[in-house]
Amino acid sequence: MSTSASDRWAIIGHDEQVEALAYAVAADHVSHAYLITGPTSSGKTTLALAFARALNCTAAASERPCGVCENCRRTIRGSHPDVTVVNMAWQDITVPPKRRPDRATPRQELSIDSVHHLRKDIITRPVLGRYKLQIIDDAGLLSDAAIDAYLKTLEEPPPFAVIVMVAESADRVTETIRSRCRVIELGSVSRERISAALRERGVEPVSAERVARAAHGRVGWALDMAATPAKMTAYREMVEMAWEYITTPVGRVALSGAVARDYSRRRDQTLALLDTITGIWRDALLSRAGLPESTVFPDLADRLPPWAASHELRDLHRALDASRQCLIDLSNNAQARIALHAMVMQWPD
Repeated sequence: MSTSASDRWAIIGHDEQVEALAYAVAADHVSHAYLITGPTSSGKTTLALAFARALNCTAAASERPCGVCENCRRTIRGSHPDVTVVNMAWQDITVPPKRRPDRATPRQELSIDSVHHLRKDIITRPVLGRYKLQIIDDAGLLSDAAIDAYLKTLEEPPPFAVIVMVAESADRVTETIRSRCRVIELGSVSRERISAALRERGVEPVSAERVARAAHGRVGWALDMAATPAKMTAYREMVEMAWEYITTPVGRVALSGAVARDYSRRRDQTLALLDTITGIWRDALLSRAGLPESTVFPDLADRLPPWAASHELRDLHRALDASRQCLIDLSNNAQARIALHAMVMQWPD
C-alpha cells in the first residue's frame, strides 16, 4: 500500500515542505543548496536528515526513503560516509583547536578551519550514495571568515554534492548565504497533530494533550519531553520558578540581582528561564484578551487567569515586549544586570 511522503520521511507536520522535497528527489530536480529555517525544535535537522536518506536511498524514486536499505540505515545511525552533520561537537572532534585543550577558550563559532576541511571533503566523490551531503546544523554559528571561505563552495558545489544549511530564521544568516540557497521555511505544528503523534507512540491521552499544549508547536520538543520524563519534570520546575520570579517581589529582585550576577556562568539556563518568563507574559496577555485556549502552560491554568485579570491589557503587553527585548539585548551581548533590571522595571506591580 502506498504511503504519503510525510509517513515515509517520518516527519510530523510540515507536509507541504516534505512533499516539495520528495517531488524534487523523485523528479531528479534537486538544488545544490538549501536553507531550512524554523523555530527551535521544529524539526529542521530531522527534515535535513530525512532529505539525506531520500537522496541516497536505493528504493524506487517514488518510495524514497525506504528506511531499510544500507544507505538509509547508515544515515539513521549517523555512520554514513557521505553525510556530514556539522555542529560544534563535530568541530571539536574533526577540527580540534590548535592550542592545548586545557588552555583553550571553548569555541563559540564554526571556524574557518572547519570550512577548509569541508571544502576539501566535498570535492571527493561519494563512497556509497549518489550524493555527498553536508548539513550545517546551525548556520548562524559560522564565523564571518568561515562564511567568506564557504561561499564559492555553496554557490558551485560539485554536481554530486548537496549542502543543507539549518537556521532558526533566514535573518540568522547573511544575504550572501540566503541568495545561494533554496529556502524551506518550517512553522509550528498544530497541537492536535502533536497530540495525535504522541498518542501513536503510546503516550497516555491526558499526558499527550498536556505535552502538546506546552510544546507551542515545537514537535521535536514534544517528542523529547514525552520520551524523557526527567526533562518534563525539569521543565515544569522551571515554569514554577519563572512564575515566582514574575509574581513575587523577592523574585523580581533576584532577577536583577543574583540571576544577573550568575549570567556568565549560567547563560543557557538563564536564557531558557527568560524564554519561559516571556511565554508566561504571552499567556497572561492571551488570557486577559479572552483567548485561554491559546495558552501553553497547563500547570498555570488555575492561577494565571485571575492574576492576568488583575492587570490592564496595555500593562501585560508592555511586560511582554520588555521580556522579548531583554532576550534580544542579551543576544547582542548587553550587560545582564542592565538588561534584566530594565526588563523588570517595565513589569506591572
